[in-house]
Amino acid sequence: MAQIVKKDRPQNVYAVSRAGRNVLHIQAATGEQAKRRYCKQYGIRPGDYWCGISTLTARKMKPEEVLKWEAEAEADRDTLVFLRGMLEIGAKASAERGLLQ
Repeated sequence: MAQIVKKDRPQNVYAVSRAGRNVLHIQAATGEQAKRRYCKQYGIRPGDYWCGISTLTARKMKPEEVLKWEAEAEADRDTLVFLRGMLEIGAKASAERGLLQ
């Protein structure tokens, strides 16, 4: 049986959210595909009437918005790495003092 192979479509970045909350930036070919990936990320059934695809909005981001978001995301990752390191140092010091069990 022959399989239909879809050509790779160009990927765009979509800002997907539910009622303006929990905005997730997703790279996808279409808005619907971005919504499905959002559902998968948050463990939502896409066909759910109350919280599935029909309740989400996906906005295709402009190239300048994508560049700005990427720059901010890199700064956020650096901050996260710093905080994680500080928490590990604090946990190690507490363990050495016998404060953690």
